[in-house]
Order: sequence, then structure tokens, then C-alpha cells
Amino acid sequence: MKKLLALLLTAIMVLGMATAFAETEVSIWTWSPIPRTMAKMIEAFEAANADIKVKYTNYNYNPEYLAALAAGAGANNLGDVLGLQPGSLTQQYRDYLIDLTPYAVETWGEDWEDKIYGINAKQMRLGNPEGDNSVYIIPVESQIINIFYNTKIFAELGLSVPETWQDLIDVSAALTQNGYAPLYFGGADGWQHVNVFTMLATQYGDQIYAAQDGTGKWTDENLLKALVAYKSMYDDGIMQVGALSNNSYPDGVSLFTAGRVGMMALGSWWFQEKTAPDAVPLVEDWSFANFYLPPIDETATVSPAIGGMDFGYGISKNCANPDAAWKLLSSFAAGEGNQAAIDDLNNLPAFKGIAPQNVDPSILEQIEAYSAQLDGAKNQRIASPEIEAELQNVLQGVAAGELEPMQALEKMQEVQDRVLGK
Repeated sequence: MKKLLALLLTAIMVLGMATAFAETEVSIWTWSPIPRTMAKMIEAFEAANADIKVKYTNYNYNPEYLAALAAGAGANNLGDVLGLQPGSLTQQYRDYLIDLTPYAVETWGEDWEDKIYGINAKQMRLGNPEGDNSVYIIPVESQIINIFYNTKIFAELGLSVPETWQDLIDVSAALTQNGYAPLYFGGADGWQHVNVFTMLATQYGDQIYAAQDGTGKWTDENLLKALVAYKSMYDDGIMQVGALSNNSYPDGVSLFTAGRVGMMALGSWWFQEKTAPDAVPLVEDWSFANFYLPPIDETATVSPAIGGMDFGYGISKNCANPDAAWKLLSSFAAGEGNQAAIDDLNNLPAFKGIAPQNVDPSILEQIEAYSAQLDGAKNQRIASPEIEAELQNVLQGVAAGELEPMQALEKMQEVQDRVLGK
């Protein structure tokens, strides 16, 4: 009887331990990827890791997610795994994040950084203080930003991809005259301003990066030319009327997929529309292609490939079980979770050797063309939170006619000097 009782108690203890282990929960806060993709990622992860359950909270990026991060940091109750962007956002919450280097080395080997596309590897430590070689963010997806256009509308109006700046003005005028929005711009979104200005600034070289590291100035003549061109996009009808009060999501993309917009400043994440349930005819037929902004003048070049990390994840110091959180993060970055995201065409992979499966050949060709740019792409991200905020502010000011271009660049230099301690 005693032996039977002992066996029963042992069984109960083992069952209790198994149940507790099975109920390990990891929370994740993020705005990206889109919810339908995240559901597929979680399903793939949990199928391979039955002992871990994912508690997922989705936010709109601005203001909901940014507000949630600020509140969570202030109350010391951040989620376990946090969606991040390299540079300014990661640096803002660096003190609340653990160094992921030991986990990455154990999982992927000492050469793990070589397994990531070059621009992503460079961005992982973007903005770290001097001497801080820690990794607070692991890239999950990559992107290249440029201009998408509606091939059906272009064919209908006999338009070609613009090769000169005047071509861009003329194409925009033709679209407007025929009742279409020209280059739809979400001017209420700060990130759109930074993206388009970076496309223009890099036509002249790397001055925008030199200004940030102190080896150059924001008042550089080429940055001034880029900003003057940026203002001309509003004045010359390249952007749609009322652009500064419009949002890219959901307003702009809804109009784009409805066939009412000729061009839009987007990037490689646009392919995610193809796998959406109940895709509209334009998407189903994939009546979209992309191009890079033509040179502003004879001293400029076509905008280069710009991008890098779309988003990544970090693990907060609040996390009670960082080993379980790492299992989730590593799966989402380079395992079964990531493969689910890439198959859903959410964006480009961050790690080499991952590609979408069972994709339409014409779309796969475009995706591969983007991916081929990732090792040598120009950096899309801003390292400093203060510089990111000020750049968004002055670009909106210039677009609205509230600041002259040189006045805006002088303001940028003032903030840059302060950030660099000059």
C-alpha cells in the first residue's frame, strides 16, 4: 500500500512538473509583422515548441506602440520580447534590454554575424555608445525602400518609368490630369519624410551619414540640394494635393490597391498584399512594379538601394525566462517562425539562405532582385532618437513652407552638435 501511495505521489509530482513546464509563457509586444503573418509564425513556433505558449499583443506603431513602450519602461513591466527598429528606437530602450550576443553565438556559432545580410549586421549596433559592442536587437526581416507604381495605369496612359527629374514631374502631371493621385505620400507619417529625403540625399553620396557621425555637416551643399528637391516634390505636383494630412496606412494603400494612385513611396514589404485573403483584382493580377527615384540634376545619380532591417526583436530585462524568450526570438529570426513569415511575403529575410516557397515566379524574381541588394544597401535608419525626431520635424516644416531649406539644415546641425557633445 505504501509503495502504491509513493508511486501515486511521484506520478502526481511528475504530472505537475510537466504541466508547469508546458505552460511556460512568453509575451511579445510588437507592431510588426502584420497580424495574419504573426499568427502563422506563432503557429509554426508552437508546433515545434509545445512547451512554450506565446502571448502576443499587436499595436499600431504610432502612437499606440511607442506609448506602450514608454509606459512599460516607466512601470518596469515591459513584455518579454519587444519589436524594435535599429538605431534610434533600440537606443531609446537600450537600458531595458539584455545583450543577445551569448545566445546568438551559442545558437548560430561564432561567425553568426556573417550569416546575416551585410546592411542588417551593420545596423544591429547602430547608435551604441562608444565601447558598447553588445547586441540588443536581432534582425527578423529586411527591406529595400523605393517607389512602386501601377503598371496598368502606366500602360493605359502610355507612361514610362521616369528616367530624369523632369520625367518624374511630367509623369505626375499626366496622372493628375487623368484623375489619379500622382506619387501618393503619407505626409502625416514621420517615417515617410525620412525615407524619401534619404532617397534624395544619397543621390549625391554619403553626406547624410557624415553629418550624423560628425565628419560632415548637415549644411553641406549637397544636402541642401536634396532638401530643395524634396520641397519641389510638393510644389511641382509630384506629391498629391493635401499630402501632409494623409497617412500611408490605411488610407494610401487602400487607394493604391483600388487603382486610384499611380505611384507610392513604399518598399519590399508591398509584396505582402499578394498573400492577403480576398485580394483585389489589381493585387491578384499583380499590376505593380518598382523603380528608384531618378537623379535630381546632372551631378546626382539614381537613388541607390536603401534599407536594411525592417524590424527586429530584443528581450527585455523584465523577462522571467530569457531562455524561452530566446527560443521564440531565434525561431522568428532564422527558424520555422521566420520561414512562415517569408512564405507569407511579409518582407525580405534578414538571414541568408532563407527564401519564400511556392511563390509566383514573376514575384520571386522581384524579391530576389531586392535581396541581392541587401549586402551593399545604404543605411535607411537614423542612429540617434533626437536626430530622428528633429529630422521628421524639419522635413515637415519645409514641406509645409514653414521653414526654408537652409534654415531647416541649420536646425539639424544645432541638434547634431548637441548630440555629439560639441
